Amino acid sequence: MSWFLVAIMMTVYDGGKKDIYVWHNPSFESSQNCLEFVENNPQGISNHLIKQFPGDKLEKLICVPEDKLMNFLQYWKEEQQGSSI
Repeated sequence: MSWFLVAIMMTVYDGGKKDIYVWHNPSFESSQNCLEFVENNPQGISNHLIKQFPGDKLEKLICVPEDKLMNFLQYWKEEQQGSSI
């Protein structure tokens, strides 16, 4: 099973929503590999998020297995479709 690094940003928007960022590359073979990547690349991760979300701050980084990520993304997609009706 693949694992993915997910960043959750601090700014809260209407409806309690926050920006998230999912790294698709690299993906990881285990949660341990993901955590090691975070420990070994704090500056690179921080710089990337600053470019993606200027003025926002990181709330947390989490390592998520692919199945849980897919469930979350499906839920998020449904929420977005519901809010545009």
